[in-house]
Amino acid sequence: MKKNFLLLAAAVFLLGSCEKAQKAQESYSNISKLADASEGISASLDKAKEERAEREKRGDTLSLPYKELQQYLPATVDGYTPGELKGQSQKMSGIAFSTAERTFTKADGDDVEVSLIDYNGSNELYQGAAAMLGLGMEQEDDEHIMGPTAVKADGVKGMDTFYKKEGRAEMTLAVGGRFLLTLKGGKQKDMALLKSVAEDMDLEKLAKL
Repeated sequence: MKKNFLLLAAAVFLLGSCEKAQKAQESYSNISKLADASEGISASLDKAKEERAEREKRGDTLSLPYKELQQYLPATVDGYTPGELKGQSQKMSGIAFSTAERTFTKADGDDVEVSLIDYNGSNELYQGAAAMLGLGMEQEDDEHIMGPTAVKADGVKGMDTFYKKEGRAEMTLAVGGRFLLTLKGGKQKDMALLKSVAEDMDLEKLAKL
């Protein structure tokens, strides 16, 4: 792969004329970033496979029942009224997973949605998404700002996205090689509330399951 990358990078420079040197340099930079991302995903997937093999040796390959998964959702969010707990456990064609979710609301229509999925019964669905979440991608424009999550906890990686014009926040976290946690909040000024909600869930404990 490295050999192909070097050949491709060389081609970018050789095809560019002197007047296009700057554009060629920009192209090289973009290719380099893609190559780094590819290597990062590959390394993450290799590590995930090793961890999965250890889990299989222990016989730990089942998702939690949804009722048990619900216990890991937050019970309260400051200033919001908790809605009913929802969830389900599902199996089909060798794929099994459990979901749990809860929405917290305010009288003015604002809400915070928390969703937790346990992919332990279908790990192949989880690995690709988890690898992408660990890349540390950053992006900003007039509409939104996206970057690595502000939540710092062992076994947790993810992305935060704040939509500037809408005042909407989203956080997606991969937790402990099996869980995918998603938090969404409307009428927000930043990611502070979602960060607080996620940290109150004791994600490190969840990551050790």
